[in-house]
Amino acid sequence: MTEFNRRDVDYSRLLDLDILTLWTLDRQRAHHGDAAAYEEILALFQTVLRSEVVDGDGRLSAGLRARKVEKHLRAAIKAARRQENAMEAFRLSVAAHQAHVRGLPAQREAKAVRKAGRRETVAALTAKSLHKSACSFAPAPADSTTAAPAAAPARPTARGINDLFGQQRRGA
Repeated sequence: MTEFNRRDVDYSRLLDLDILTLWTLDRQRAHHGDAAAYEEILALFQTVLRSEVVDGDGRLSAGLRARKVEKHLRAAIKAARRQENAMEAFRLSVAAHQAHVRGLPAQREAKAVRKAGRRETVAALTAKSLHKSACSFAPAPADSTTAAPAAAPARPTARGINDLFGQQRRGA
């Protein structure tokens, strides 16, 4: 066992990934050893309890009685295996977290560059749009020689609904 399992130990050293890896591997070995010991005990109890025959027992009576005891050992084995897997998942999640935190400044810098590029693009488009609007709203100079465009030819007006559906369609 490592000194980390005592109560008076400073656990802040576990924040270093190398030390955390050693500690979690140690915990995994301990849980694996516990599960192996529980399996040996289960095998012992299975052979002893299932071989206890009481007068008047049916064919499966001893096995059914033994299962009431065995289920607790099976639960302990399952819990030890789950703890073993939990230690591995814990170590992997800490490593992923640290890698994510190390990568955040670069991600934020790249995001700021993309955002600045979008701002420049939007500013250029806005300036172009404002220039077009200003040119179209400004009155034409008085000395301009260009003639104003002619008005569109007027359509004949319909006097009633029947005029709209006559033999000649007039572009209604």
